Amino acid sequence: MLPELRIPRRDTTSISIFRGLNRSPNTGFSRVSSSSSSIYTEFKDLKNMTSDKYPQLAPRSNRSRITSDNKIKIISNLLSANAGLIYIDSDKNLHIGSEITKIDEIDAGKQHNIVLYGNKVVVFPEKISVNMSDKKVTMIDCQNKDLSTQVAAKGNQQIDASHYDYAYAACSIARSYYDASANKNYRPNVTLYTNYDLTNEKYQLKDNSEMIDVFGSHANTIGTVFESYNSFYTVIGKSKKDDTYKHNRLITFKKLSYKFNYTTIRAKGIGTNIQAGDFVKISGLTDSLVSTDAESYVDKTYVDNLNGKTFKVYYVTENELVIKCELESSVPYSGTVTVERISPDFDEGKIVELQNRLWCCSSENNEIYCCKQGDERNWQAYGDGISTDSWAMTCGKEGKFTGIATRGDSVIFFKENYALKIYGTKPSNFTLGEYNVPGVEIGSEKSLVNINSTLFYLGHNGVYAYQSGSLPALISEEPLWGHTYKNAVGGRHGNKYYISAERDDGEQELLVYDTDKGLWHKEDDTKMIDCTTYNGVLYWLDDTKENIMCPDNAHNLLVDDTKYEYQREDCFEWSAETGDLYDSEFNVKNIGKIRIGIKAEKGAKVSLFVQYKDNGEWRKVSEMLYSEKKPRVFAVALRRAEYLRLKLVGTGQVEIYGIDIEHSRGSDKRGYI
Repeated sequence: MLPELRIPRRDTTSISIFRGLNRSPNTGFSRVSSSSSSIYTEFKDLKNMTSDKYPQLAPRSNRSRITSDNKIKIISNLLSANAGLIYIDSDKNLHIGSEITKIDEIDAGKQHNIVLYGNKVVVFPEKISVNMSDKKVTMIDCQNKDLSTQVAAKGNQQIDASHYDYAYAACSIARSYYDASANKNYRPNVTLYTNYDLTNEKYQLKDNSEMIDVFGSHANTIGTVFESYNSFYTVIGKSKKDDTYKHNRLITFKKLSYKFNYTTIRAKGIGTNIQAGDFVKISGLTDSLVSTDAESYVDKTYVDNLNGKTFKVYYVTENELVIKCELESSVPYSGTVTVERISPDFDEGKIVELQNRLWCCSSENNEIYCCKQGDERNWQAYGDGISTDSWAMTCGKEGKFTGIATRGDSVIFFKENYALKIYGTKPSNFTLGEYNVPGVEIGSEKSLVNINSTLFYLGHNGVYAYQSGSLPALISEEPLWGHTYKNAVGGRHGNKYYISAERDDGEQELLVYDTDKGLWHKEDDTKMIDCTTYNGVLYWLDDTKENIMCPDNAHNLLVDDTKYEYQREDCFEWSAETGDLYDSEFNVKNIGKIRIGIKAEKGAKVSLFVQYKDNGEWRKVSEMLYSEKKPRVFAVALRRAEYLRLKLVGTGQVEIYGIDIEHSRGSDKRGYI
């Protein structure tokens, strides 16, 4: 009986599910055998590929480019609203969709950060807000410095008080009464400093005819408000019976019934850019007084009571403002005063809007801030004790702030090893939650993107997904294996997370994560400077700062054909590289034939390359040019080897719908070279 010959077993593995990028040693493409429970493939490297046609493998869509007609630079981040894209160009123009508005306050030599706040665009570092409806510009900060106070009792000259046994002056810092219901300020015009009993009724006059004009137009009628040190009175009059104005001809008073618990400060231009309801800081006061007998009567505590403190403004005109502060006496102050409404200096770009407040942080001071609700101009509104007050806190965790984002009804401040989450709806219930979790990589604050209630960002060892009710999870360990990344910029396109980052070897990569399918793909070396999403479509600013790019069709922005030059990408190269096909199957001895099914558009070209040695030469084994749109199959015989990788390279739109790998099986011994 003749011996029975052992015929090598031959199998065919069919792959019809093509997954994404996997650079780890366990690349899924190597799991190709009849024993595989799930037959699919992953790729060691990709270029310009997408998950749009999953489970088939396909190149990305042709991109769009939006170019300004005059090729000017864009000097801000990108925003989007119902009107379209919002940004600032180097000609000091604010673009809001198709509308262009010149903003003279913008410094064209600086990079700017803009944020949407209701119907306003807030611009930093200038700290201005622009109403998108009427384009009105409002200053957030107001610094009225070293203002000259107004102290004259008549005109611009102080009246000589040498004829009288009392001193009088129009006070630049005066106790006053404010009627909130009428929005009106009542204040003393002249302050009297005297040791006489001015309530003595023997000096009371009958009518205005007995008044004399010693105080100018302020005191020519009965009822003008005057103040005596530590007391308030209404003027009754001064007799004309004796023109020598001896000390026995004093003005007589009767006491007022209401209390002056506000303070009026008069100075030239003190009310410039200030509104009632603002909170301002008073500073620069000294003990300078008008040279009169008043010096011995004035309570000098006014300096301590006012200097360096913040007060709410209740009433304001061009040259005076009223604050809530009760002084011992009015003051004929003759020095200068500074009034400021200031916002904090925060880390560049780290500002967001949530619940009608702007939130930001300062690494230098290790502090977190939010403005008054509904008012981007006031950041020190603490005095009212109400739900709309502004708020600030000092953070106890070390390190610089690396990012800020909103998620749901909370705002999250990141450090490299912490997430600091602010809960609550008003200052009285704002609560800080501190979590020791992987934070945002320093320099990658623009990688923070919300997609369907999940926050994505670049951490120090990869990309994380931060979902509500859970801790951040690393989602890029295998796709980004072998490299670390920095200086990332992220954006949302549909349900995809786009991230442009610099690799540790200096290479730039644009990577895409499909949040629905859980797949990573690599596009190319595009560097995004900033990006925004409008109607679900991603738009990014390229590294020239001239072009706005879109990964798909940008027709929804063409509201004005004369404003934009709209261009579509013609052709680009794509590629897909497998891992070693022999890595994980002990018994696979030889892959004899590869068949690849491809549907392609007319004009597409596809080439197949093979690598038989690790880091060896790529050899082209087949090429196909599609003269018409139809499916065709690559059928390539391969020589025996212990190492095998494939790479498809092409141009034009194609769909790779299947790969058949015909291989023989034998023992675990290998001897091929």
